[in-house]
Amino acid sequence: MIKGWLKNIFKPEKFPDQLQYIVDRDVIEFTEKILLDYGQKKPSNEGLVYWCGKKDKSRIYINSVIAPKADSYESRVSTNYESNARFVRELSKNKIIQIGQVHSHPGEWVGHSQGDDEWAAFKVKGLLSIVVPSYAEAGMLPLHKCGIHRFDDNKFIRLSDKYVKKRFKIVNNASHILIDLRNG
Repeated sequence: MIKGWLKNIFKPEKFPDQLQYIVDRDVIEFTEKILLDYGQKKPSNEGLVYWCGKKDKSRIYINSVIAPKADSYESRVSTNYESNARFVRELSKNKIIQIGQVHSHPGEWVGHSQGDDEWAAFKVKGLLSIVVPSYAEAGMLPLHKCGIHRFDDNKFIRLSDKYVKKRFKIVNNASHILIDLRNG
């Protein structure tokens, strides 16, 4: 398992694209808040949110967060079909698309585990999966300290720190959507 995982990590040549990810600062702050809420449970739990927004050619605008109702545990988090259906309804209602999922890990490791691969509710080419270390206790910034993976060739491949530093920009945008479905 480890050898296969190592084979798929840090392949910047895999993505010779010109994509630019523009991330709203409020998206990051709301994400950190939700992940911290999960992390402060007793015992601490992994948390999950979905990042959403719009695409315009090679620019991907991440200006929305949807926190789904999730089953969370110390070392895994998952959603069910009903939670996923509510999420998809919110996408449609707000005329946005899913850009990725963000979940926390208990320690400093930000790789994608076999469980992360299996339990990811959505596996669509280009979808991001961001792993935040230590239940988000130290936040998410700079973004390259998180493990940012992209689904391609039927697997999650980690983007290099160099790629993340070059392609992800944090902006202050007055227009954002922050939705918490955890208690519904």
